[in-house]
Parts: sequence; structure tokens; C-alpha cells
Amino acid sequence: MLESLKNRTVNKRPDQVTLSGRVLFLAEDADLVRRQLEGEDLDWPQEMTLRDDISTDEITPAYICYYYDDTLGDFPYLGLKCGEEFPITRGLVRQGGFVASVSGKRRGKGSSREQSPYAEMCAGIRLVIAENIERIYQENCQNLGMLTSTDFSLIERLRRGEAIPLAVFTEGEGDITRGIIEYGGLFHYNIARLQGRVRVPVPDTPARPMTLAEKIIARHWVADLAGDRVGIPAVRPGDRSEEHTSELQSH
Repeated sequence: MLESLKNRTVNKRPDQVTLSGRVLFLAEDADLVRRQLEGEDLDWPQEMTLRDDISTDEITPAYICYYYDDTLGDFPYLGLKCGEEFPITRGLVRQGGFVASVSGKRRGKGSSREQSPYAEMCAGIRLVIAENIERIYQENCQNLGMLTSTDFSLIERLRRGEAIPLAVFTEGEGDITRGIIEYGGLFHYNIARLQGRVRVPVPDTPARPMTLAEKIIARHWVADLAGDRVGIPAVRPGDRSEEHTSELQSH
């Protein structure tokens, strides 16, 4: 298995990204949502209140999380409440040919279930746009290869079929997150690491007294995945491993 991964072809995304498909606006008005599911493309911008605070439980209610494969693509947004209604039922998002999903503030709040972006991806969603996006949900999107943005001007560019620079989605990100986005997800990024095509910077912290937790982290730090080299002399608060696990903190 390891040898097959070492020989597997992985490539970075092109510098320009073109997404083909419809845009789904997750609106407060259940009728607006239904009209889109029935085939209507709403004008943008228009007087429309987008749903705020969409939780992962609304994207994939708990009972849906028993599924773990492409079947999840039948279920995104089944828990989405618009006013007092739940306008989305099984299969409608997948059948609609949507490539982007748009909402308001705090997209993806709540539990950190990976099934939520995976269900969206399996239904055809490749881009999530929201006023702001919860950190863990955004990281799960990026790890799966979905693109995220808070730039609503992308909506019309997408509808025009315009090629969008990949740099739009990596701007402001650190080296590791940028690499994950550029390789189309965490799996391909780590294959590139295994093949020696990507190297994660290793802290140069000199030997120092450490807490038990710091000793464990230092011992298991992957210094060179391609060379199977694990362990570094020491770590200290502020050293970074994978950015998605944040900085090492002292307690």
C-alpha cells in the first residue's frame, strides 16, 4: 500500500480554477430555496436574506451521519430550516446541478462532523461562499478539496464561466494550508509529502526542559515523511506542526 502511494500520480491544481454549475443561495425564505431546487436561477445581487448560523447539524442531521460514502450526496441541507419550513428533501441538491453554495454569517458552526462538507461535495458542491466560515468546518472543506471564500464577487465571475486564480483561495493562508488547497485536499497533499515533493518546515527549537505533553509531541513529530524520519529534539510553545492543529500552547 505504501509503495502504491509513493508511485501514485498527484498534481497540483491549475493556477486558474473554472467551476461549471449553478449557485444555490441558502435563503431565509423557503420559497426562494424551493424555486432554485425546481430549476430557477435567482438574480444576484437581489433583496434576499441569506441564512446565518447554519450548523453542521442542519447540513447533515445526526441520523444521516450513519452513511459514510457517496450516499451522503443525497442528503445535504436536509436539516436546513428556513422560517418554519424545511424546504430541502433527499436528492434535490444533487439533482439541481449546483457547484456553489452561498449563505450568511457563521457557516458551519456546531459539531466538527466531516460528513457535512463531504455530503456537499458528493452532491456536486465545489465552492462554499459565506460572510464568515467557522474554522473547523472550513478546514474540513479544505482537507476534502472543496474551496471556500468570503468574497461574494466570485458569484458573478463563476456564473460568467470566468477562470478564477487559485491564489484567490489561498491568499492569507500559511504554507501548509496553501499546499493542501493547491493539491486539492489533505490526502493528495500528504501523498506529495510522502513522495518528497512537499516538505513541512521543522522547528529548530534546541533541547530544553519540557512538559510530558511536549515530550510526546516532540517524539512523534514527523520531521520528514518521505524519509520516514520521526522525532525532533524539542518543542516549545509557539512551534507549529500542521497548521490545522494550531500552535503548541503551554498550560
